[in-house]
Amino acid sequence: MNKVNVTSNDPKWGVQAFATLFDITPRAVRFYEDKGLITPCRENGSRVFGPVEYVRFERILRAKRLGFTLDDIKEVLDVMDGTVRAHVELRRRRENFARVVKNLSRRREDIKKLTADMTDLCARIDTHLADVNPDDHGLAFAADYEAVFREHFADEHTSDINRNDDNA
Repeated sequence: MNKVNVTSNDPKWGVQAFATLFDITPRAVRFYEDKGLITPCRENGSRVFGPVEYVRFERILRAKRLGFTLDDIKEVLDVMDGTVRAHVELRRRRENFARVVKNLSRRREDIKKLTADMTDLCARIDTHLADVNPDDHGLAFAADYEAVFREHFADEHTSDINRNDDNA
């Protein structure tokens, strides 16, 4: 995706240029418009996107990359746009959003740990490839990998299961 300074001189884009900014097709942009997630202005019958639509679309695509459905995204945007005003509905959505925040925090920690584990594994692979005979077929590395997997990827539940197996 191309980074754009959306505050400079109130930029405007047609559907093709807007799609290019996000490395998607104009058809995809129109799809999001049909779903009511973005609403470009019209000038002489053509769609025109400005900084507000840019920031909004950036948020939409980020949520999609994180696995949110279009309905999930619409629920958030409806609150942000002020179209949901009933206290009961706002309370319900707030509870849902709080659960999402908790899950995202957990995912962030999981991603952080998995990134560290995978970085370590890549370094071990690099070391192995530099130090081993190509005809080894990776058998020694497989044993090393298994040890690293048990050390780094085992979570609390796996540890509990192993302890229970030892006590049996």
